[in-house]
Amino acid sequence: MVVQHLLAEKGLYRGAIDGILGDNTLAALHQIEGMDPRMPNTRKIATMIQLGAKEKGIDGGPVDGLWGTQTQFGFEELAFIFQHGRRRTTWRPEEIVPANRWPKQNTPEFLEFYGNRGENLVTIPAPFVLKIAWDLRLKATKITCHRKVAESLTKVLEDVRDTYGENDINSLRLNYFGGAFNNRPMRGGTLWSTHAWGVALDFDPDRNALRWGRDRAAFAHPVYDEWWRCWEDEGWVSLGRRRNFDWMHVQAAEV
Repeated sequence: MVVQHLLAEKGLYRGAIDGILGDNTLAALHQIEGMDPRMPNTRKIATMIQLGAKEKGIDGGPVDGLWGTQTQFGFEELAFIFQHGRRRTTWRPEEIVPANRWPKQNTPEFLEFYGNRGENLVTIPAPFVLKIAWDLRLKATKITCHRKVAESLTKVLEDVRDTYGENDINSLRLNYFGGAFNNRPMRGGTLWSTHAWGVALDFDPDRNALRWGRDRAAFAHPVYDEWWRCWEDEGWVSLGRRRNFDWMHVQAAEV
């Protein structure tokens, strides 16, 4: 759809913005100066993204028709512009003054603050419907968490809802829920997981596997910056952003 938006801005395309690379879209692409009709369609698309990003002052990489990380960044920035009518706000996590200072995990302060694992739990309504990640036929409308994080967690998820809206929440899989309270040890370890206190949540585990770094994890992409802002405004900690692994996981505990 981004390519069709760019072509429509130039007056070269008047069809439906449907993301389908049909004859009309291809014909419009072939009218772009320097576009070689003999190139594979994938390179034509990448070239158009790179040109469109360059025209809007976005660094989408060299105009070479090859899709790399910088072209992906350009694509995500353009998609945000066409969806929201503005550039994404430049955001730096070091500028955030979080509302909460959660205790460090595996410390006496953590135990003093949260108490025994599996206790002090409450159930809160989810501000948007969650899909159970391991069986998408199942839905959840409530989350079980520690009572001391309930208000903060509600604020975070309401902020996500208001920031992204239903369509983007679905397309970005922010509603693919991997669980919250689970009275278990850490995966592959002997210490107890923060899930055992109900102060951690997992999202979209299939695309943010435990050992994946920012080169593979979906949540490392810039389009998720606002997602992380929502959490970090409330002091929640991403293991992916802090330690570059387990990007699915966010917790109300320092590391």
